[in-house]
Amino acid sequence: MYHIIFNPISGQKKTVKTAAFVKAELEKAGFSVQEHPTKSRGHCTDIVREITSSEEDARIVVIGGDGTFSEAINGVVDFDKVTFGLIPCGTGNDFARKVGVPKKPKEAVKAILAGAEQKLDYIKLADRRCLNVCGLGMDVDVLVKYASMKHFSGKIKYYLSLFYVLTHFKPHRVKFKVGGVEKEQDVFMVAVANGSYIGGGMPISPESDVRDGMLDLVVIDNLKKGKILPALLKFLGGKIHLQPYTKVYKATEAEVEILDDGKIQIDGEVRTDTKISARIVRNKLKLFL
Repeated sequence: MYHIIFNPISGQKKTVKTAAFVKAELEKAGFSVQEHPTKSRGHCTDIVREITSSEEDARIVVIGGDGTFSEAINGVVDFDKVTFGLIPCGTGNDFARKVGVPKKPKEAVKAILAGAEQKLDYIKLADRRCLNVCGLGMDVDVLVKYASMKHFSGKIKYYLSLFYVLTHFKPHRVKFKVGGVEKEQDVFMVAVANGSYIGGGMPISPESDVRDGMLDLVVIDNLKKGKILPALLKFLGGKIHLQPYTKVYKATEAEVEILDDGKIQIDGEVRTDTKISARIVRNKLKLFL
């Protein structure tokens, strides 16, 4: 038995078509399939909670992006009793990119049917789990602007939001604690990373490893306006972590607190929380790869 979870109204029906294809491929391989279209934000979490509460060996295929998969892992009752398959069908698909899930549904289904199970890390926060990256600063300001824009969509909308934020940017005051280091400072951006990418392929933490039992705290200092564009180019080129204004700390736990009116994001979801208390959970998330 495979359970398929998907958002029927995302991607201009692309997700619905993908779900139909995945269902047909799994049935062709001799498996029974139960579909679970989501109805609202958070419904995916409820669906996974119900499945993993009643089945000893659940197989759940998530069709969507980081947000949907993040919702899914937040519903797991016992990670030892569930294995996920992932079909990338979101805007960014940053976690799928990091772990090597094939982009094309046909190839992604093949990987699931091959049954090669891998164990990956995730980040445990105070009240939820983080799949990929959580943080604050410039990237969250971009997400807030993105949500407020009424025109455009997808990556074009994201890059327009990014341009606006970079030309109107104000630093955020934070304090953080990691690996015996405690600091308070103004920052351009802070990321607590399990994966490497945000915003559809922007490498905020290129050296992160989702299997090493460590999280990466990436702290980018406040930047003068004249240095923002060069920093963005380094960011896009995957070299932001090598710059003198960036510090990267590897640890199993980290705390970050916003001291102004900024917000945080968890796997692309903006929240009004002011504090991130994170610890890595090693090799608990099982995924067909």
